[in-house]
Amino acid sequence: MYDEAEYIYQEFQKHFTAKHKEPIVLYGIGKNTKELLPRISEYCIEGLMDGNKKEGTVCGKPIIDYEDVLRLNVKTIIVIARPAVISVIYHRISKFCLENNITVFDIHGQDLSEIYVNQENDIPYFHLGFSDLMEEIERHDIISFDVFDTLIMRKVLYPTDIFVIIEKKLEVEKRTPYLPFTVLRIEAEKQLYEENINPNIKEIYDRFQKLSGIDEKYKRELLELEIETETEFLVPRKRMLDLYNDIKDRKRIYLISDMYLPQELISEILNKCGYKGYESLWVSCEQRKTKNTGLFELFLQEMRRIGYDNQDCLHIGDNYIADIMSAKDAGLDVFQIMSAQELLGNSSYHKLLTEDLDFMDRLAVGMLCERVFQDPFALSGTKGKLRIGNLQDFAYALLAPMIFYFTLWLMQQICQFNCDYVLYPSRDAYFIEKLCKKICEKQSVDCFPEGEYFYTSRRAVMAAAIWNEEDIARVADPDFWGSISQMFNKRFNVNVDQRADNVKAEDRKTLKRYLKKYQHDILRQSEKERSNYISYVFHTGMMNHQKIAFIDFVAAGKVQNGLEKLIPEKNIQGFYFLRREPDKGELDREIKVESFFPSKGAFEIDLNVYKYYLFLEMILTSPEPTFHSVEDDGKICFMQETRTEEHLKIVNDLQNSILEYVEEFSELCPCLLSGHVNWKTADIILGFLDKVYTTLNMEDVTSMVLTDEFLGQTFNIFQT
Repeated sequence: MYDEAEYIYQEFQKHFTAKHKEPIVLYGIGKNTKELLPRISEYCIEGLMDGNKKEGTVCGKPIIDYEDVLRLNVKTIIVIARPAVISVIYHRISKFCLENNITVFDIHGQDLSEIYVNQENDIPYFHLGFSDLMEEIERHDIISFDVFDTLIMRKVLYPTDIFVIIEKKLEVEKRTPYLPFTVLRIEAEKQLYEENINPNIKEIYDRFQKLSGIDEKYKRELLELEIETETEFLVPRKRMLDLYNDIKDRKRIYLISDMYLPQELISEILNKCGYKGYESLWVSCEQRKTKNTGLFELFLQEMRRIGYDNQDCLHIGDNYIADIMSAKDAGLDVFQIMSAQELLGNSSYHKLLTEDLDFMDRLAVGMLCERVFQDPFALSGTKGKLRIGNLQDFAYALLAPMIFYFTLWLMQQICQFNCDYVLYPSRDAYFIEKLCKKICEKQSVDCFPEGEYFYTSRRAVMAAAIWNEEDIARVADPDFWGSISQMFNKRFNVNVDQRADNVKAEDRKTLKRYLKKYQHDILRQSEKERSNYISYVFHTGMMNHQKIAFIDFVAAGKVQNGLEKLIPEKNIQGFYFLRREPDKGELDREIKVESFFPSKGAFEIDLNVYKYYLFLEMILTSPEPTFHSVEDDGKICFMQETRTEEHLKIVNDLQNSILEYVEEFSELCPCLLSGHVNWKTADIILGFLDKVYTTLNMEDVTSMVLTDEFLGQTFNIFQT
């Protein structure tokens, strides 16, 4: 069994032995600090710091404030905290520490100022905006636009990803023999360009037919499938569409594109995307010239024929070679805007382009770009740091990939383990159930097992599964931030004498006395709750099935453990977002659990999910309060609601945006349940929640708190 305290001690010894004579402050006064302090008595620990407590002692060490740190000449602060709050802690104290030459380390000996290094990137383009583009437009009578990546964009990272989508569609049709469509399609086009042919799509498929040996009928079907798929993935860059509509009645607009699709089809796509009223569309495959082999020269000849000079013409595009250099060499004035992919590469999110992305990752990154880089000046004035100011973009771009990946993995695992029924426990699986149903609907999945939303909670199951003194101790063991009276009320539903109102539950000696004194009351209340809860369970659909899938978010397994004690005849298989390694004695049986993320101690692995899972948990929950128990008449009883109406509305809006993402992804990508799901890319995207990468102009979101009734704690991951 994993021993977190031992691991922290070993890491501390490994990284800080050389500092044992220097004055050190530990940040964090929780259980791990309490267990560490007696084992490092040879170190010069001057005191402890905490975000809330400013006085008192822990294990004989004083809790100190900033002034004390300076007075004691401390130059080293070591954070003893889980990754979920390290970012919050560092941003809280970083200004003070940087000003006073104090280094802040995590338990692994990492200098946190280097981890949270400035991600800014300043280039001349980031000093431009729409006003600069409009100024250039107003100086010209003829405005020509590039089409792809300038006016419209694809919901994929790379254009060739469209071919992968087509290949997946062919897999769904189960055509035989297998056709390596992507490889052959890329090769066919490549060969024609190497032969100095500027091909149209028909010529590309003629060459494809020669390479593959397919018949004429299948060739036509594939050509039509590519056109259908390409059209499906193309959307307008909305800020560019707004600009276009603003100038179209007072400027003559022309569109110029290097493309193998016919002019008529591109016109249809542009019309679908809202681009209407342009003079004409010039397409390379029909003019038989590309932008860098004479297409701009042909365009200028036509402009001069109708009475305009070169200086009257402005070309706007994204590609430096094709749109800027070629147009300038031909004699046009030019203005370059960045494509979504180029913005990504120059942004604080550029790490995504250094990763080894599989197809599903590339689609996820493409959808992120389509959402946050529709505006070619999205990074204007930010030095490359993203700004997000509305709930919809925030949820769609940064939260949805992680939740979607987990849901896909979950569904795949449930099928692989041959579970015949799914429990979606309250409250964390409320939204996951919706997503599973949406994926089944959009992917036409009819083999996924049925299931139901199931009322449960740590408090309810643990309280109902108390048979003896050992069980009582197990329920009482986790720390509780409040009085003994509050703890007895919340965990055991038992009232104690008023003297306990003023005694903190952290006073373990007094707590043990109260547990002994009220043991009979606890056992009697548990028997009542157990009877009512088992009655509820026996009226659920799972009683007609044997192998039950049980979903949990971030947990050691207390709920599953308690449920197995209550209905031991059922075979329960757990599927967790992140399985926390249970402490010694936390569970009284071995439970079967598969974990989406590595099931390791939070201190052992540097993943963003450990920093932000509390926020994800906050937005996955149902609009109902936490389940408390089942009353004698079978009525479901809830704890008191701690969330405001505004909080619930925000959660609902975030869920709707995530649902939109899942629906779109499921429509765009076939064969989801057979695809590879890798959490790494989703974890990188989730990490962009940090203020180092993203400026979140949404106080209503960043002020949200999560209340854990079982622990008597509230959390706000964005608090600084």
